[in-house]
Amino acid sequence: MERARGPMRNVEQFAQGILDVANSVMGKAIRVISVERGHDPRDYTLVAFGGAGALHACDLASALEIPRVLVPCFPGALSALGILRADVAKDLSQTIRLEVRSASQFRGKLLKEFAALVREGHAQMRAEGFAPGSLRIDRTLDMRYSGQSYDLTVPFAGDYVAAFHRAHEQRYGYSDRSRSCEVANIRARFSGSVPKPGLPKLRVGNSYPEGAVIDKTNVLFSGRRYPTTIYDRNKLQAENRIFGPAIVTEYSATTAIPPQWTGHIDSYGNLILEPRR
Repeated sequence: MERARGPMRNVEQFAQGILDVANSVMGKAIRVISVERGHDPRDYTLVAFGGAGALHACDLASALEIPRVLVPCFPGALSALGILRADVAKDLSQTIRLEVRSASQFRGKLLKEFAALVREGHAQMRAEGFAPGSLRIDRTLDMRYSGQSYDLTVPFAGDYVAAFHRAHEQRYGYSDRSRSCEVANIRARFSGSVPKPGLPKLRVGNSYPEGAVIDKTNVLFSGRRYPTTIYDRNKLQAENRIFGPAIVTEYSATTAIPPQWTGHIDSYGNLILEPRR
């Protein structure tokens, strides 16, 4: 068997290749839900959660020009915390095909259809222990231009036809206010608030988190070796500042802070990362 030709790769180069491929795939996914929907990533903060999210977050933010990364407490368990703090919700929908040119054209019919959904929603939420007066109800419409096969969801409030034109222009870069629109579905979300576990504040510490340092070693960032400080996140305090290159370890995740990045801990223990100015 002939040996494959080409440059020899060491373990570090293979590892960097794995990270590069993973970052590329995740970067494309972020563009799908931001740039391709008319949102500029530079206007947002990247929230990194899950066991591996904080490992890739700074590289992704740099590639997409996102100015800030937020790594919450216990990032690997953020979904579990979300379940504990989430309200009870029911989503009901009804297919309805209406061709409209103005918001007033079929408002009465839409109100009647929504009334039926509201009665059903109240019944279902009453079974969950919620009184009708305690509920939040969000009414929306799935809309499209007549002849299209894909929908956009807009609130059923005010001039919803104009809202659809604006949403279409934001998502796809154009709108045609001379075309008739079609309401494909009506939707109602019923939300009932539940008691939520509190989020305690951290004790305020010094600027430099000397008590959280657990090691200092050399780490490769983008193929170059840097002296790097490793921190125990459980020992970080509010107002601590961390200068990259650094690694923050904890039970549910590992955060990589590249060179030229800096971080600080806010009063609720979130790790806020930004490129050094």
